[in-house]
Amino acid sequence: MTTAIDLGGATGVPLAHRILRFPLTRIVLALVFFMVPFLLIQAGATHFFEEKLFSRLGQFFGACMGCLSYAFYVVKIEKRAVSELALPGALREYSAGFVLGGLMVCLSVAAIAAFGGVRTLSLASGSVIALPLLMHITVGLIEEMAMRGIFFRVLQESVGSWLALLASGLVFGAMHMINDNISVLAIANIALAGVFFAAAFLLTGRLWLCAALHAGWNFFQDGVFSLAVSGHEVKAGLLVTELSGPDWLTGGAFGIEGSAVDLVLVALATTAMVMLAQRRGRMVPPTWRR
Repeated sequence: MTTAIDLGGATGVPLAHRILRFPLTRIVLALVFFMVPFLLIQAGATHFFEEKLFSRLGQFFGACMGCLSYAFYVVKIEKRAVSELALPGALREYSAGFVLGGLMVCLSVAAIAAFGGVRTLSLASGSVIALPLLMHITVGLIEEMAMRGIFFRVLQESVGSWLALLASGLVFGAMHMINDNISVLAIANIALAGVFFAAAFLLTGRLWLCAALHAGWNFFQDGVFSLAVSGHEVKAGLLVTELSGPDWLTGGAFGIEGSAVDLVLVALATTAMVMLAQRRGRMVPPTWRR
């Protein structure tokens, strides 16, 4: 369970310390320490390397440096152990999460195919998966560090797990409202996914499971099934597939994340993850109930 930090304004505590303990201040500072190194290194990699593989490697390196910068902030300013990035057992959690995320996409595609909404056209060379794999591992790490490792974790310490789960889903859904080909089903699906990833973080108290779920989910859509990810441009993956049928079934141009079939699957997975976290006693009450 994450370490709680006293947020109260006890008599005698300097104003500067109270400001640093305030949840919004901690979220902003943590995001700055994490995102600035990543953005700088990503900009340099994009500028100096025309080869996509090297620029993707630069982005991944930037994400790793962002995590180290964030760890420095936690140790030096918050003065606590960086339990959310603890390494023992990380490979096990990441492997399990990546497989589960991929399996969920496979189940969703299979269910849509059973209704005649997906068909496979051809099989591409296995080498096409390298770039999307690296990209989605990086994206999963960045988005989950920002949304779950920072936003959800800090908010949970103040308002408790239930409200933090809700906020995680709403903010995650709102972040995708500017994506191309967005729909009501797509927003609901992504908001539920935000709760799902937050519940995965809640279950372990660490980043690895939720980051891997996110990476596996996106990679299998893009790198394996050649489907649009959250409305982005379709790219060639391992299996060249085609969606056909009503948008409520296939998700249309947004991809399967806009499908009612996928919405049901994500809702079931989210419910199971939240119940598992609750059964293991991971739910944190709000400060006013402690």
